[in-house]
Amino acid sequence: MSYYVIVETDFGYTIVGVPEGSNADTAAKEAGGLLIDDARYQSFEEAQDVLAALPSPFPEKAME
Repeated sequence: MSYYVIVETDFGYTIVGVPEGSNADTAAKEAGGLLIDDARYQSFEEAQDVLAALPSPFPEKAME
């Protein structure tokens, strides 16, 4: 993989590898999601650190 990006899918955020010769938008679409930022992470671990700091894509339900 050349680099990693964070993608939002129906199941939440995920990290997707962008292979040599491809681009982030194409990799996101192939993963069934949308690119949520245009940052390029050089390692999976770097992308994991950023992903851990993001707010949940699913709003919490209020307890009644």
